[in-house]
Amino acid sequence: MSQELRKKDNNNDRVLFVYKIFDDYNFFPNTLEVSKDENASTHYRNLGNQSYTKKDLYKAWQYYNLSLMYAPSESISFCLALSNRSAVFFELNKFEGCLRDIDLCFSYKYSEQIKDKLIKRKELCIEALCKIKKEEENPEIQDILSFKGLKSEQYVGANLKLKVVSSKEMGRHVVAKQDIKVGEILVEEQPYTQIISRDQMLFACNHCLSTQINLIPCKDCCFALYCSEECRNNSWKEYHYVECPLMPTLLDMSFTKLELLALRIVIKARSEHDDWKSLYKIIEDAESNVGTEFHGHVKVGDKWIYDSKYYTSIHTLATNFDKRSVSDIFQKSVTAAVFLKFLLDKTDFLNADSDEEKNEICQCVAGLLLLHIMTVPTNMHGLTVTTDNGEGKYVSEINVSSGAYAFHSLFNHSCAPNVVRFTKYGTSKMKLFALRPIKKGMQIFDNYGFHHGLEDCMERQTALRFQYKFVCMCEACVNLWPTYFQLLMHRKRIPNKIVRNKNKWLTTNIIDRLQNGDMDTVRKFYHKICTLCEELDSFAPSTELCDCQEALKQCLFILQGLVLYAYNQKVDWTLKPF
Repeated sequence: MSQELRKKDNNNDRVLFVYKIFDDYNFFPNTLEVSKDENASTHYRNLGNQSYTKKDLYKAWQYYNLSLMYAPSESISFCLALSNRSAVFFELNKFEGCLRDIDLCFSYKYSEQIKDKLIKRKELCIEALCKIKKEEENPEIQDILSFKGLKSEQYVGANLKLKVVSSKEMGRHVVAKQDIKVGEILVEEQPYTQIISRDQMLFACNHCLSTQINLIPCKDCCFALYCSEECRNNSWKEYHYVECPLMPTLLDMSFTKLELLALRIVIKARSEHDDWKSLYKIIEDAESNVGTEFHGHVKVGDKWIYDSKYYTSIHTLATNFDKRSVSDIFQKSVTAAVFLKFLLDKTDFLNADSDEEKNEICQCVAGLLLLHIMTVPTNMHGLTVTTDNGEGKYVSEINVSSGAYAFHSLFNHSCAPNVVRFTKYGTSKMKLFALRPIKKGMQIFDNYGFHHGLEDCMERQTALRFQYKFVCMCEACVNLWPTYFQLLMHRKRIPNKIVRNKNKWLTTNIIDRLQNGDMDTVRKFYHKICTLCEELDSFAPSTELCDCQEALKQCLFILQGLVLYAYNQKVDWTLKPF
């Protein structure tokens, strides 16, 4: 079977080969049906009431959102879930959110049963809001996060100081056309699409990732929440009209977020084109430009541009097919075949006017599913937010989502990177900050999760070969840079002036304040820490440089937005409670 799979010339034949085997032997899993249900909504509302009574407000909040998702539209259960959620928001001093839930509750006929309670809560909210002075963002913070300089017209969102080049050894990659200082923003990019992590789906908009708290559910399924009617409608048009009937099965089978992202990319690719023939033409044009200077580009007017908002940029990302084992290709083909089966049986996504046309559509979708299941693990990017560890120290991370960022996918890896990614919590726009000074002609290096300060060379190489299919030749690997703890035993001699500045600008107290999430400390010391990173770079590797880079990243984590430990307290819930 493995040899037969390897002999197949293209992705659609590989998936259809596996599909036939699974169909012949009845291997395909059954799908799960879950509908809106008053009893399920009441069940989760009661769990929310128990948490509310115990003052476990963040768990109550999640249970009331579950109650909303399961409640039939405009039912008494829907109204009661809204009312109870407004009580949580009041207790958390989220008075504006409380008012919005109360006003929405009043728009339903069942609100008469709880009218007096809601009126009293509304009066208390208005009274509380009158005493609160709104804080405006500090202009110094705005300056840190603002993009300066000019952006490329060809590579949308990229700084003009960057240039995309290609070589046999490095593939497509990005180099500096001019000198770049620490702290400069090099890229601002929105994703083609993204997918929220299951742990965050009860706290943020499942479409745009907004943390606007008055989330509203999908009208049909029990597994999506949105910050607005606009997001609910846009989600439906782009992908949810297909995903909606599949959601119970997709969640029940525990597909990874990257596999689900691959499915969503395929659905959106079709949805944004008028018909299948239009998509076929886009794919044909995209593949004809692979390996040319317009790889991944689309022609808009008289200009060729590379932009994540166009499917072409995502379609042409590298699959690393030749570096994959047969077992890996088989496993990914199985996932693609299962997705194809679900699309055929549970949706009208593959419907056509004739059997011949349907067969052509199935072949195309089969190939696209496998293509993106192969590209997402090595090209997509996760969005994280920093949370406290339960002791007030903001040193832990929560995974928020994963997205398809075409330009960010062009950056190669280094175990000693010169950039760091940044995304404001509640948004999907990714920014790229310079972490080290970058001279003209130098390559821009991101980090794929394996850093010389944390793991030794052998550990990093093993992990990178397994996940990303390459041997790392960065300076840290070639020169066998020590880990941070090994560096502690072999201190470098650094000029006294730099040491004095570090001891003044990065004291134990300042590090402690940064770990406590103190924004005022960021405002006072961010640019000083950038200066230290510039001055210490020529002494890499050193503990002093590592300390300054970590402090700089902690500043950016604070600017991203911090999340309370309570957001880590996930509730237990099942897809079908009865």
